[in-house]
Amino acid sequence: MFYRFFELIFDVLQGAIFIEVILSWVYRGTNQYIELLHKITGPLLEPGRKIQDKYFGNTMVDFSPIIALFILMMLKSIVLGLLNY
Repeated sequence: MFYRFFELIFDVLQGAIFIEVILSWVYRGTNQYIELLHKITGPLLEPGRKIQDKYFGNTMVDFSPIIALFILMMLKSIVLGLLNY
């Protein structure tokens, strides 16, 4: 039961990051749903933005979603691995 719950949480977070990326390409406006999405994904993307600013400086491409997805995949495998036992 807990396994499926945590799996769903991680899947929703990964999906939110993908939606954030796609919307950043096609939609520049704002509304309450976009603001909610930013509140959910902001803390996940912030470590990647700090790493990118520190090591890559003025790059034109934001790699923070890739870093966030990598971290989420690692956390998901650790948490689900612990819950599986």
